[in-house]
Amino acid sequence: MTPKQRLTRAARNQEVDRIPTLGGWIGAAPALAEIAGLTKDQYMADPSRAVVRAHKALDVDGMIMPNIPTVWDQVRTGAVLEESFADAEPEDLLDYANSLPDKESDILRDFDAARNEAEFRDYFETAFKSWDGIVPVPNFWDLGGHFPLYHGFGYIAFLSACALYPDAVEKIWWAKSLPSRERAKILVRLYREFDLVPLLFCGEDLCNNQGPMVSPEILRKHYFPTVRMITEPLVDAGIRLVHHCDGDIRPVVNDFIAAGFSGLQGFQYELGVDPYELRKLRSLRGEELIIFAGLSVTRTLPFGAPRDVRDEVDYFLDSTDGGRGLFLFTSNVTGYEVPPENIRTAYRYIKTLNPGQPHPPKHRRWPGEKASLGSCAIPFAPAL
Repeated sequence: MTPKQRLTRAARNQEVDRIPTLGGWIGAAPALAEIAGLTKDQYMADPSRAVVRAHKALDVDGMIMPNIPTVWDQVRTGAVLEESFADAEPEDLLDYANSLPDKESDILRDFDAARNEAEFRDYFETAFKSWDGIVPVPNFWDLGGHFPLYHGFGYIAFLSACALYPDAVEKIWWAKSLPSRERAKILVRLYREFDLVPLLFCGEDLCNNQGPMVSPEILRKHYFPTVRMITEPLVDAGIRLVHHCDGDIRPVVNDFIAAGFSGLQGFQYELGVDPYELRKLRSLRGEELIIFAGLSVTRTLPFGAPRDVRDEVDYFLDSTDGGRGLFLFTSNVTGYEVPPENIRTAYRYIKTLNPGQPHPPKHRRWPGEKASLGSCAIPFAPAL
């Protein structure tokens, strides 16, 4: 099979010759350079090209919008520092909501469809031209919802406003979601025109290690309806949406599905998130879920040996009934501390496995934990 055929068939839960692999979230320039066989100077001369070369060396089938470190010793990006919002108050969100128009037509008055289409086209044309045959798997975060208003107001003001002024926060989510819905409609046309793999990776962080940052009841009433407004054109077009899953997602997994998602990515297994349980769920259309099984960036990749990485890959295959709907990926952006050999091991090893191997008779525990996840997993909360 070609990489595109492999990705497309797996997206449709059909048989494949081998488990498809995805790249894009290797987050350290030294690791990328080593995998690509480049010196520091060669990497820094053209980081974008070096990232592609590293993923070609890993022989990935597809790639999401890649992380491209442009500083050699860069450790992390995208952090929200609460100290930057020392003067922010929950009333700031209330005031902002009150400043927004109440009519959909007024919100969309300045929406530039042509500009948005041009941006999409530029992304795909660049990928087809510059990624040396690696298949683009679309990844546009705004098409999975606009939960993290903490980027603009800080955590304390945002989370306080969710409790004090949930209607106001909903209005902000609604106003941000309307342009994203229009972008989704444009993207549907481009999926057909470019004959893209029917996958979209999105879904913003809304959980931490303790669970959802905002109560599931507030999310169900005020947030998830705005997500469904965006995703509906994509779901109706047969595009499978895969939600990024940081933190303890168990209380809201069914809400992701009710909002139109039919795939999940990432997983912090140490929190009790259990792919065996996830595999029991079905999409709104009755489909088996797609699983972008994330190699653990909190334990296995940074602190494990190659044998631990192979054990984790075996766990993915077993928990998905022999690899049904399985894609190999990382759970998040790998850090500076991850040995390149662990990354190479995972992508090399999975190519040796035969999809369709029978599911083991006994629930297999995650290799990164001594205790069985099967014994500590709790049921996923229903979407109300």
